[in-house]
Amino acid sequence: MLPSVGAVLGGRYRLAELIGTGTSGAVFRALRDDGPAFAIKVLRRDALAHDELRRRFEREASALSTLTHPNVIGVLELGEVEGAPFLVMELLEGETLDALLSRENLAPEVSVEIADQLLAGLAHAHAHGILHRDVKPANVFLARQPSGGRIAKLLDFGLVKFGHGSAFGVHTTLTERGAILGTPAYMSPEQVLGREVDARTDVYAAGVVLFELMTGTWPFVEEDVTDMFRAHARDPVPALGSVREGLVTRPELDALVRKAMAKRPPDRFADAREMRIALARVPRPVARLGG
Repeated sequence: MLPSVGAVLGGRYRLAELIGTGTSGAVFRALRDDGPAFAIKVLRRDALAHDELRRRFEREASALSTLTHPNVIGVLELGEVEGAPFLVMELLEGETLDALLSRENLAPEVSVEIADQLLAGLAHAHAHGILHRDVKPANVFLARQPSGGRIAKLLDFGLVKFGHGSAFGVHTTLTERGAILGTPAYMSPEQVLGREVDARTDVYAAGVVLFELMTGTWPFVEEDVTDMFRAHARDPVPALGSVREGLVTRPELDALVRKAMAKRPPDRFADAREMRIALARVPRPVARLGG
């Protein structure tokens, strides 16, 4: 059960429009008398019986309230109405990267710009000891800017894990070791195998996203989830130019993607900051589309 459009949350946020729904909650456009419009994420009351869903929701709020960066969605506060938590966030206008990629293949320079912004937001999270664990185009929002441009913002920290040395301590994981979390097309070998994860797990997923940005498809395309898991764990990463017709890439770009998606975490970039620096060092243009 969800609150109705027109309801007032926290005594000051009036729900004006339902933006989207999911299995555990919904997002509303909300208005406040003394400020701009906001987005409010509400957990369904029937989801409150599931302790992990509530903890995941609250953990996302804790993570996002810690992060202040242009490439991470902004959060104002965590509230509660009739026992159900809600999260007040900045209202974004635009679309997800997933929606954009479903319509068109991107020019290489556009792909690199989006990847750089994604890595900037992810690097900020890593610097605060926060792992995302579900980096994928559906969790990257391309927000329209007043200038007419767009900026990539990292969303949905619902699978967040607070790493060692973070402000939240070391005993704040949401699931037991051995649980498989994430989205199969973007999951690292250690996620597939249910092993311990760290910032290099997010680096792997960012590598998959960069591959998809450049080629329009995943590095491993399988009909069966088990086969997808096996490919991530065993198969070599295809060369970018072998997947997208007419794409000619710098060898340094292919090497970067292979390093980001290395099977062994020690062979990857240490974190998103290191990967972003490596991407900036690839000679421009990083790729071109041939005739």
